Amino acid sequence: MNTRCSVPVIEAEALVLALSLLDIEEVEGSRKGKLREDACLTDEEIAFNIQAENLKISLAELQDRRFALSLDEALQTDTAALRALSLINQGERDDHLAALALERGDNSPTPTHSQEALEWTRIPPVCGSTMFGNNDITDIVEPDPDEMDDLGESSHLPYNVGKLSARGETLSRVECIICGDPIRRSQRFDAPCSHFYCRDCLVNLAEASTRDETLYPLRCCRQPLPVANVLPLLPLDLRSQFQDKSAEFATPPTSRVYCPNQTCSTFLGSSSGGRFEITCTTCTTRVCSACKNRAHSTEDCAENAQSLMIQSLASQMGWQTCPGCHAIVELWQGCYHMTCRCSTQFCYLCAALWKNCDCRQWDDQRLLDDAERRVYNQFGAREAAAHPAIFVDRVYQRMAELEEDHECLVHEWEYRSGGGRCEECHDDLWRYLMRCIHCQALTCRRCSVNRL
Repeated sequence: MNTRCSVPVIEAEALVLALSLLDIEEVEGSRKGKLREDACLTDEEIAFNIQAENLKISLAELQDRRFALSLDEALQTDTAALRALSLINQGERDDHLAALALERGDNSPTPTHSQEALEWTRIPPVCGSTMFGNNDITDIVEPDPDEMDDLGESSHLPYNVGKLSARGETLSRVECIICGDPIRRSQRFDAPCSHFYCRDCLVNLAEASTRDETLYPLRCCRQPLPVANVLPLLPLDLRSQFQDKSAEFATPPTSRVYCPNQTCSTFLGSSSGGRFEITCTTCTTRVCSACKNRAHSTEDCAENAQSLMIQSLASQMGWQTCPGCHAIVELWQGCYHMTCRCSTQFCYLCAALWKNCDCRQWDDQRLLDDAERRVYNQFGAREAAAHPAIFVDRVYQRMAELEEDHECLVHEWEYRSGGGRCEECHDDLWRYLMRCIHCQALTCRRCSVNRL
């Protein structure tokens, strides 16, 4: 083939090859079902297969050549646009490398020339004007905040970068602490801990908190989020649901009154203030605030049937009741020192406040299991399989450390590449988890900032 042929000639040759390939496929299709599946190919069938492969290779070469010619024509007619596209592509590759570095837990890489150029260059529609010269940006203008946010959304930088404007002001672009996407200035929510949330993640957190009390009150890095600033960002139906659940969760668990009608179970308020009757606003069932059963006028209160069932189940399963809020808790790893979500610390064996009993502090098997979990989370399965003896030594060393210090008062998180299951919410993630460098807990991003 002539290496200097034009695009129309290449298209004609490609059409001939495509028609030949279509003929071969029609012949092969007419033979299907006429021979046994395990029958050997005939010489003719082998020749057809080889010819089909050669035609496909030739078609691919023609497509590559046509693409090369198109690029050559573009270089002659639209150099400025191609240089802009090249800058954008390089910036995206640099963004990808920076994201991988952050996923490995490395420090934020220094922005490259391409990333800085995309940050500061306004790229207008190309109408024959030259935007670039000698590989340098010659049409740099100071963007206004909205335009800079739009550019940030398209370039997907995975880190916060400080910039100086032409007036010497420091500008910054931020990313959502949950999803990592860049956020427009008008769409972000500023948490008291200096983290930022996009609106979607904030709405998702508020919605999740209505189903999971461990996320209430809304918080980031153990600092409460100002509800007055959150509510205007929520849809109207979620806003109403969130306010109702906030009133419920703010009521001490032992004082909460629910409708005893099992098909209703509406939260009716607090039982503080003595015995009185409450009428359910949903199904009109009348409830005694003292025993939380149906209203019984002058009769003495009886134990709530549902409470008795829960207590019986907890006794059968070996669960304990928090002496502070009376929530049912289960120990599945670690020592017998429990810290409830209401901050009450108690002994799991006898439910006495911590250090007010003579119970042993741990079970050796549970302590060994917890030590093994921590070492496994810290060094990984590959290290355990490659050096089993070292792994066992580390487990027993960690077990001895846990006997002296088993508490993790303040978590410090870092990225751990590779997926797994969050130890708090049990969601499965495929890209990464957050690992506490002290207790080696593995959690999802949400649990690390919003739950623990």
